[in-house]
Formats: sequence, C-alpha cells, structure tokens
Amino acid sequence: MRSLSARARTTTSGKARWLTGSALALCLAALSGGAAVAADAGPVKIDPENPDYGVRVGELVVTGVAGAIAVAPSKASLAATEPQSIIDRKTIDQFVPATGDYNQVINLTPSLSGVSFSGPGLGESKTVLRGFKDGEYNITYDGIPWGDANGPTHHSTSFFPSSTVGAVVVDRGPGEASQLGVASFGGSVNMFSPEVSDTAGGSQSVTAGSWNTWMAVTKLSSGEIEQLNDTKVLLNLQELKTDGALTYNSAKAYNQLIRAVVPLAGSWKLTLLGTWNYTHVYTNDSAGATLTQVAAYGKNFALNNDPKTPNYYKYNSVTKHTYFNYARLTGDVTDSLKLENTVYSYYYKNDTESALDATLSPADIAANKGLQITYTPGGKPTVNGHVPGYTKLNVYKIYGDILHLNQTMPFGEIKAGLWWEKADTGPRGRWDYDATLGHGAAGWTPDYRQKVVAGVPQYLEYLQYSGWNQYEPFVDVVWNVTDKLTLTPGVKYVSEKLSVDADVNQKSRLPYHGAKTFTKTLTFLTANYKIADNMSAYGQYATGFLLPDISTTQAVNPNLNELHPQESTNYQAGVVYHGGKVTFDADAYYIDFTNKLQTTTVGTETVNFNLGGATYKGIEGAVTYAALDNLFLFANGSLNEAKAQGASTTILGVPVTIAGGKQIAGAPKSTAALGGLYRSEEWSVSLADKFVGEQWAAEGEPSAYRIKPYASLDLTVVYTLGRYRLEAAVYNLLDSQQATTIKPGKTAPYDQYYFQPERNVQVSAKVNF
Repeated sequence: MRSLSARARTTTSGKARWLTGSALALCLAALSGGAAVAADAGPVKIDPENPDYGVRVGELVVTGVAGAIAVAPSKASLAATEPQSIIDRKTIDQFVPATGDYNQVINLTPSLSGVSFSGPGLGESKTVLRGFKDGEYNITYDGIPWGDANGPTHHSTSFFPSSTVGAVVVDRGPGEASQLGVASFGGSVNMFSPEVSDTAGGSQSVTAGSWNTWMAVTKLSSGEIEQLNDTKVLLNLQELKTDGALTYNSAKAYNQLIRAVVPLAGSWKLTLLGTWNYTHVYTNDSAGATLTQVAAYGKNFALNNDPKTPNYYKYNSVTKHTYFNYARLTGDVTDSLKLENTVYSYYYKNDTESALDATLSPADIAANKGLQITYTPGGKPTVNGHVPGYTKLNVYKIYGDILHLNQTMPFGEIKAGLWWEKADTGPRGRWDYDATLGHGAAGWTPDYRQKVVAGVPQYLEYLQYSGWNQYEPFVDVVWNVTDKLTLTPGVKYVSEKLSVDADVNQKSRLPYHGAKTFTKTLTFLTANYKIADNMSAYGQYATGFLLPDISTTQAVNPNLNELHPQESTNYQAGVVYHGGKVTFDADAYYIDFTNKLQTTTVGTETVNFNLGGATYKGIEGAVTYAALDNLFLFANGSLNEAKAQGASTTILGVPVTIAGGKQIAGAPKSTAALGGLYRSEEWSVSLADKFVGEQWAAEGEPSAYRIKPYASLDLTVVYTLGRYRLEAAVYNLLDSQQATTIKPGKTAPYDQYYFQPERNVQVSAKVNF
C-alpha cells in the first residue's frame, strides 16, 4: 500500500516561475503588429448588448451610469426577477483587500457572512447565505457551476483569486430554469472573468501587508491583433507569499490565467479561457484552537516549531494543484436564433500531510496522551512518544458541456438548453503513518492505528473512487405580457447518477460498490413589472433541489437507495429603484426546506435518512445616497430567520425525534454593512463596517455554543495620478477578535474556536502602461 500511495502522490514543483512581465509584453506587442502600448485611461467599457465576459451578463447590467447607482457597493438590476446584488470591478478594487478571494467580495452584500481566519484570501474560508452553508448554494464562473466532487462545496483559494474576478452577481434564490448547478435551492454566487481590452496595454501591481504578506499581479493585454482577425488576448499572473495571521501558518500561491476572444465569421466568436493554480500552506487538516490553547498561546495560535507536539508545522501541510478551462462558441444561427455552447473541464489535486490531533493541550502532551502510535498487528501499543499522522490524497476531474439556444418570438423569447456533466474522483484515500519518523526516514514503520479488517492494511483508512453522470434539460419562456410586465415560466428536469467504487470505504473500511440515479422535475415562475423607467418590482416562485453526496455511503450498511434529494420551495418579492441621488432595493422571502438529510447511530450502525427540514424567512435591503457630489453613503442589511422543523420517525425500530423551533446551526439572525465613500478625480476614500448578528455553532441554540454578534470596520484610501495608483488600507480597524465559528469536539475541552484576524494593513502600488 505504501507503493500505491507513492505512485498516487506525484506533484509539481511549487517553485516554478513564469516569464517576466516585460518579456510577455514584448511577445504580445509583436503579435499585435508592434502597436504602441496604450496608457490605461480608466476601466475598459463594456457594450451591454455584447459583453465579452460571462454568460448573458448583459441581462444583469445596471442601467444607471451616474449618481448613486454608479458607486453603490451592492446594487440590483431593474430587470431582476429575484433578490440580487451586483458587485462590479470598481467596488472590488475599492473595498476588497488585494489579496482577497470571492468570499471577501460577496461579504459586501445582504445576508452573506463569513471570515477568513488566516487573513483576507490567505487561507480557505466559507460563507453562509441566508443560513445556507457552503455546499447548499451554487457558485459559477462565467456561467459554469463548479465545486468539489465529494459534494458541491468549494475551496476559496484553489481556483479564482480576486485578480481573476471581473464582477460578481449574487442571486439569492434558485433563479430561472436556466440557472445551473446542483445546489440551486440556496441561491447562486456568479463570478465573471476579467474583461479583455480592445487596446494593447497592461498593468503591474505590488502589494505588501501585515504578516509579511507580498503579492504581485501582472496584467497584459494584446489589444486587437489584426493578423489574427482582431483576436484579443488577456494574460493575468499572480504570485503571493505570506506568513499568515496564525502562528506558523505561512503560505504561497501562484495563479496564471489566459483569456482570448477570437472573432470567427459574422456574429460567431470563440472564447477560450485557461487558469492554473498552485497553493501550499502549513495548516492542520482540522485547524482551530481549543480554549486551553488560546489561554496558553493566544487567539492566533495554529502551529509551532516543536517536533514533539502534533502542532509542529512541518507535520502539517497542504499542497494543491488545480486548473479550470473552457471553450465557448457563440453566434447567430438565424436572425432570431442565438446559440451558445461551452465545453469545459476542471481538475483538483489535494496532497495533505497532517498530525492526527492538533487539539491536545500542554498537559495532554506532557502526559503523552494520544502520542503513543506504533501498534503491533495484534493491537498492543509500543509506547515511543512519536506523533501520529496521516497523509491524504484527493484527485478529481470534471468535464461538461452547456448548450443555450435563445429563440426570439413575437411574444418574447424561448430560452432552452441542456447541461451535461461527468465527474471522476480518485484516488481518494488516507494512510496513517508515524509523523515523527516521516515517509522517507530510515526505520519508517506503518502506523497500525485502525481496527483489524480482513485483507486491509491497518494503516489504510480508506481508498475510494466515485463520480457522477448528470444531465439537465431546461426551458424558460419569456412572455412580454405588456411593455411593462414580463412573466417567465420555466421547467427543468434533473437526472444524476451517483456512484461509489471503494474496496476500502471511508469510515466503515469495508468494500462498497453502489450507485443510484436521482431525478426531479423543477418548476419556476418569475415576474418583473416596470413601475417607471427607473423603478421595477419582481416576484418569484421556484423549486430547488440538492442531491445526497458520497458521505451518505460512508456507513457499515449504506442505505443509498432509500434516500431522496433535499428540496425547497421559494417565494420572494422585491422592488428596485435607480435615482440620481438615491438607489435602493428591498425584498422579502419565505423558503420551505424539506427532506433534510440526517444521520443517527442505532446500536453500532450509522443510518442516513430524510426527515424534517427548516423554514427560512426574512427581509433584505440595500441603499446608496449621494449626500454631496463627491460623497456617498450606503447601507445594506437583513433580518434572517432559519428555524428547524420538528419531526419524528422510527429507525430500525428505535424512535428518532428532530427538535424544531430553534435557529439552525451557523445561521446568523442578521447582517448589516454601512459606510461612506468620498470620490474625486484623484482621491477615493471609503469607510465600511460589516456586522454579523447572533448565531449558534450547534443545533438547538445551546448557550455554550452561542456566538455573539461581531463586526469589522475597514478603511481604504486610494490616490490616482494619471497611470499611477497608490492604495493604503486598514482592515478590522477596531481590532475586534471575537469568535466567529466554533467546531464542537468529542467533549467540550476539545471544541475548536476560530477568531477574527487582528487589525491588519495592506499597501499597494500599481502602474498602467
């Protein structure tokens, strides 16, 4: 089994570097026929009718071009059919740390909450939307849903750093039938890649910040290359190094993105995108500090430099390689029929080495608790004081195709299409070993920690392959009832075959080879009414759907065939107003979530089943006011209720009751953001405060797991002179370090706490050429 692990763990050197920006600039200049490099006179303008990034982003473009709507951090389109927040690139540049990821971007909007514990974009973070956790809502990039193959969760630092994001649209709802993704009932976070300029040029930026953080971003644009039928190419290169906000939590990350827009003939064009990412970070696989560790070492404790402890940083590291590529063909089949077809693939590889338990207290370590790790095949331990560890590997590849056909009709438009996707995961495995001796050390011996199972090495925890094969045909009928009222009914059929092929399945360590196909027909109805040229109202009815993931098979007797998808029914209504001095949007929502997947243990058997659910309801809003010509005040917020539904059943003859009426775990009761923005020709100064209300880290609102409200106040000052831009920012200005998440342990002393990073600063310099 050791040789299998070694074969599977091939890696690419993280020390690879790219061509210098100047050499690439010369290459692109040559391709463009030696055209003079143009100075950047401001953001590239996008034709709303024919944008060169994203999927039908023209439908989401805000119509206002001046006043409050032009600077609002969070805004909605007058054509919206569900609660929505649009964050453009100007907002990202002003309010989001240069090192940030999409979670810091969407945190500007109502009903979103989350904190990056290692510092902004310096470690993985998760965001909660209306009480729906990551994996219960979709995330797309240029209209392509992406996520983990184990379940639709996301790794925020593994694919798209903020320099690769041109805009973000948060849809707080299932959307219409054409909104794609396997977790539609929580909503969608839709990212769009950077614009590709018509003119040659580029920029170089350098950022320095707290915790010895350094980042460089090089952007190069070819402009229209006459020799290649006016093809345009964008190259974006990002490098980052940091010591991290937590102790011995250093990381490095490299991202390379290339995007080309190739005119073919007539209206037809081909868009090509490729992005490659490498990250390496020192972190425990189950990071988080206990209160005992906090008392001894501080709230920023993660790892140390003591090889006698499981927190030794060299025992704990994660290395990831990913790519995300697509080719998109668009054009007019006839004067009234438009086609768009996207072929895509993405890849993820995670090599983790981790100590088994990083929650041990100084007293535990002194008593050698949990550190005797070498076992004889008969199960008798040999006490040697070594640190137990494991190595984990997860590899997946996902391929897909998305077809859109939009047919103009006398009454409006028919938008139909098909999404097909295949996922292959494997190998996905975990092997125990002696972290003190290491893999290559003389005298290396396996760790016989696992229970004895016939035919399975005791140090092999699991070795698994899995995947899915799914397709979703969909159709929306856009009916322009009058010049003011538009109704859009839609329908989508979902079919997904989930399969697991494991000789040593996770948790049970027994063989499991099974599959099931889940199907569901989803219905949608949206309405948009144009009250005036600058004001509209909308309403939505939609059904949502979330499939079980492979974790449901990780039991001695998996009951996959008895499980059903989780479902939701959504009702929402809202209003959008764009004025010269004020812009606002507001909405109310009610969501009935049923068939919740639950897990219980009956005797020695773990059982998965569908029971109960939750009811989500609340109000949300955002407003921006032009107090003066150059001074803008903004606020957005939400009141969110996400309460469990009580239910009872009998499992294997044993009564099981799910308590109801309490706020579900991890769901804040409210969110708010408020601040101001001063903008002149040379200066741009913003002050923004994000507030997250009361929540609980465990079901049933236990007092021991109550998380108090917390907030973070950020100040950003930008000075622009011609093609030069200087920025200085202070994040968490008031140095709040409250707990934002608690992960319950087996007993309370081993609960793990996660805190806001301390006050931190970043300074950036950028030159356009």
